[in-house]
Amino acid sequence: MDGLLIGAGLALVAAAIPAIVRPHALTNQSLRNRDRRLNELRSGAEERYFEERRELESYTPRYNPSNQTIRRMGLIGLALGCVSIFQGMTQ
Repeated sequence: MDGLLIGAGLALVAAAIPAIVRPHALTNQSLRNRDRRLNELRSGAEERYFEERRELESYTPRYNPSNQTIRRMGLIGLALGCVSIFQGMTQ
């Protein structure tokens, strides 16, 4: 038994399950952050960098994957975690 492989596998599985079960929470996170920052700027907050407000209003968030993409990444993480756990138990 290899504790490091088992631990890494458990961590992968624990991180992958929320991505499979609730991918919309991760998708909406980037939009919520963008909207929150836009509201702060509209209420008079200082811009952190040159033309931050214009960028937020003009472009979509840089990281805005679909639910299907997040689910696929979660399934890959789940598979890798299960393989890691299995390898750790057989050594």
